[in-house]
Amino acid sequence: MTISADTVSIGTLAPEEKRRISVRLSAGMSGVGLLTLGAFLVYASPEQWQIGEMVRGLAAAVVGVPTLISGVRGVVTGDTRRATDQLVAIAILASAATGDFVTATLIPLFLELGRLFEERSSLGARSAIDGIRALAARRASLLRNGFEEQVDPNTLRPEDEILVRPGERIAVDGTVLEGRSAVDQSAITGESLYQDVGPGSPVFAGTVALDGLLKVQVRGIGSDTVLGRVVQLLAEVELASVPVLRLFERRAGVWLPVVLTIAATTLFFTESLSRAIAVLVVSAPTALVVAGPAAVVAAMSVATRFRILIKSADFFERASDIDTLILDKTGTVTVGAPTVTKIEPESGISEEHLIQVAASCGFGSLHPASRAVVSEALKRGIRSTPPKDLQEKPGLGVLARVEGQQAALGRKTLLEELGIHVGVGDEDVSQVWVAHGGRCLGRFVLRDEPRAEARDAITAMRKLGMSRIILLTGDRAAVAHEVGAALGVDQVIAEVLPAQKLEVVRSEQASGRTVMMVGDGINDAPALGGADIGVAIGAQLNEVALGGSDVALLGTDLERLPQMIGLADAFRRIISQNVWLAFGLSVVLIILAARGILDPLSGALAQSLSVFLVVANSARILRFGDSKSES
Repeated sequence: MTISADTVSIGTLAPEEKRRISVRLSAGMSGVGLLTLGAFLVYASPEQWQIGEMVRGLAAAVVGVPTLISGVRGVVTGDTRRATDQLVAIAILASAATGDFVTATLIPLFLELGRLFEERSSLGARSAIDGIRALAARRASLLRNGFEEQVDPNTLRPEDEILVRPGERIAVDGTVLEGRSAVDQSAITGESLYQDVGPGSPVFAGTVALDGLLKVQVRGIGSDTVLGRVVQLLAEVELASVPVLRLFERRAGVWLPVVLTIAATTLFFTESLSRAIAVLVVSAPTALVVAGPAAVVAAMSVATRFRILIKSADFFERASDIDTLILDKTGTVTVGAPTVTKIEPESGISEEHLIQVAASCGFGSLHPASRAVVSEALKRGIRSTPPKDLQEKPGLGVLARVEGQQAALGRKTLLEELGIHVGVGDEDVSQVWVAHGGRCLGRFVLRDEPRAEARDAITAMRKLGMSRIILLTGDRAAVAHEVGAALGVDQVIAEVLPAQKLEVVRSEQASGRTVMMVGDGINDAPALGGADIGVAIGAQLNEVALGGSDVALLGTDLERLPQMIGLADAFRRIISQNVWLAFGLSVVLIILAARGILDPLSGALAQSLSVFLVVANSARILRFGDSKSES
């Protein structure tokens, strides 16, 4: 399957975006460099102070001119979104008028840093879509008039027939006509155990046939496949997302006319231009501009310490409002690989003998069920005999000669095909049967176990305000409900595909809930992107899940979830304090400037002090988690 560019706009940054970001970054770095050079010339060579001041002025111009232009456009067009730029422009001009080029440079620089921290980029969704495209098969083996032909998957039509060989990626959604194989469908369903397919079984584009030749009838290609619909859903989610308005910009539209009125009133009644300029200088929103970025930098540092990657500062605004937690099962709240949970030998068969024969059969197989049996043998210190004549039976299991007799490890169907009587087992669990010398020796029950810390993490999340917790999975209902009961979730929704996962998220949102989705696979990407907060989790994060998420946990420790929410709560408290602290200091400084107590230069110094206080308050976030043992 190939997903064309017509389906959705994809790729890396557009040339115009690259140019704009490069200009912004270059201007900022150039300004800092010129400011540093100017300071060096002023203090290292006092006789060249005029040159130093010229260099400082150039620094202010390089950094401030874009903001001045934006501010003027805001005045001309009446665009309230440029209110911050208008205030900063006034501050730049007022600072430059007093010769304070340091302040004139730093104010717009802080503004730009704030925007770089806070703006949400579309790169996440684009990298997610690119990651999905990497899963698509580039060629398909079409059967036509008895001959095989390599074709572009997009040229296929429903009812066409294709061949899929072991190790090949399936190019279409379809139905198996002939053959058997174990298929890795984890990218679509999220189930860690490989799916054994045979005639009549559905298969999906982007999945991989592991060990058997399949003849598949085409049902859907391109955007009509499950994988193609994932791409479309990601694109829709990205287009539907609306950036959160920043707190200061909502207030800046009121602040600007108030400041101008105060400055004009001061000039009218005192006839002192110095006082009016001082009012403009101290009313510069430097501390308010720094209030957000300073707190974000501190919070990001703490998040990094906890191995939490936060992709957008919008996360901090939304996290404290979350009341519903949706958890993917496989690989998120479970280990992600099957383990042996029960061993049931037949009458007269020792458990050790059953494990030994099974491990011999599974010794040369890569199937997860075989690896689970071999791991159980190694854990118990049971040595297995190397098998002879090992033969994989696609979709059924493994045959081998062990101690001179035929042995089998696999599905009940495999043993029945060999004419071996098999007892009654529980069909609602994952199990493999073992036979040796024409006799059934017993069975192994397998399960993807919940993570050790999962229940404690869910309990902690409830204490932080999660009133509803849902377990969501593409796995079988019986398995999902067993895991859900062990974790104490409120609802279990099983056997769902990616589009259905997004539907669950949207259904919860339509009920007035604020949703956080946690997942680790490609099948979770649309739901991660559609949730109010999407959290990707995994030691080696899936590129697609990461692209659709707002946050990534660099590891599988679910205890990071309550730490993440706790950090967001601390951030919200600090940012609120910062805003009111900066606003309150600005009011006090404006009063002092209007009364002539502060001149423009001392006003600039007072502004620097207010910035220091805001930064110091933000630094308190760095102490978050000090009382905990986690690092």
